[in-house]
Amino acid sequence: MKGSGSGALNTSRLEEERRQGPAAGETVFPISPRPCHRGPSSRRGWSGRFALALLVAGCSPAAVDGSPAPLPDGGGGAPAEPPSPAACDASAADGVAVFASSVDTGAPQAPGAPPYAIDGCLLAYVAPREAGDVSGALRLRDLGTGEELLLAPAAETPRRPALAGDVVVWEATDNGARVVRVRRDGETQTIRGPFDHAGEPRVAGDAVVLTGWLTADESGDTDVFLYEIGQAEAVPIASGPGQQRFPDVSATHVAFADFSEDPDGRFDEDERDLADIVVYDRRTRRAVPRSREGKQSFPMLGAGERVVAYLEWAPFHPEPKYQQFDLRIGDITAPADGDALAASIEQSGLPYVLPEVRGELIEWVERPADSNASLRRRPADLSAPAAEVPGLSAFELFGPSASATITVVAARSPGGELELRGVAR
Repeated sequence: MKGSGSGALNTSRLEEERRQGPAAGETVFPISPRPCHRGPSSRRGWSGRFALALLVAGCSPAAVDGSPAPLPDGGGGAPAEPPSPAACDASAADGVAVFASSVDTGAPQAPGAPPYAIDGCLLAYVAPREAGDVSGALRLRDLGTGEELLLAPAAETPRRPALAGDVVVWEATDNGARVVRVRRDGETQTIRGPFDHAGEPRVAGDAVVLTGWLTADESGDTDVFLYEIGQAEAVPIASGPGQQRFPDVSATHVAFADFSEDPDGRFDEDERDLADIVVYDRRTRRAVPRSREGKQSFPMLGAGERVVAYLEWAPFHPEPKYQQFDLRIGDITAPADGDALAASIEQSGLPYVLPEVRGELIEWVERPADSNASLRRRPADLSAPAAEVPGLSAFELFGPSASATITVVAARSPGGELELRGVAR
């Protein structure tokens, strides 16, 4: 397997600390922001009363008519640089309307991935679609100031945003082909590599991982690629028969699902599906399978340097697969047969969105067929049972995304718009 060189970001110490988040084992404390809080909105923005209060406080609110705060260039286009993050609290995300993909259109925008991502006080999200569009535009909002930056127009059908510090990645459509875009230091580029098309990106501070399709066939052979910031193109780090897909990346590792043992070699709606999680060490360039019976997929590396979490279906799994699954978590350096059961999760209807593993918490939406949806969380070390996050039981709920201090989840009241709600971690 081929590796790649380094590509560390040139950022200030403050930005580096904000980007890296807490180290494994440290306690996560909420940020105590300057008193510049946003209240929840009734529809898309804040009321005139909140706008006036924020102006008096010296902050940059949304416009008094409820629209987002104007872009630095007057709103006619995207500025060259994203806004500098300011202090924020969880309520700053309240009321941001997002595109609901399968909920609005009947076709999933990106199965398993929410159309929003948060890191620090930056929120990347796909806005609601306008009349005649099949998607919404991708925007980057500073939750500390309310300023927004246009990242991608609706015409590119942006989806699956992921965010780490000032690096944003997402899927888009370019001349009918699926591509992965990355934005850093005010510049956006398409990640190139020895593949036909690409998708399913995830990002750590200095690197992006993605799935590359080797042919135009969506059911065909795929490999996992690593793109380190500053390189000319992505390089393959996981290849072989069948599909290798759904990677995640940290500062030290890449994890992905390997379908080479599957009867048809690919991820699909097939009750015979088989897969294992494989962990790739970025320093040694060695890949180690973590074999278990049944099917394991969608690894997550957000709970610390030596922790991997993933979804498991064994010995039987329903169709579609997101309706019911187990969430397991374990030590990367230990055998997979010792991985612990963190939760058994049920999602009775669309959209099916993955759990979030970040820092000291695991979070997921539980949507049983016979009761209301709930946002649930549990310590990543499993030192306490799962608990429901209060205040959200009256809404339809969709997948969580989290920074070190804020979790956002899309929520909709009956007949209302799909809007984000922020919850302190």
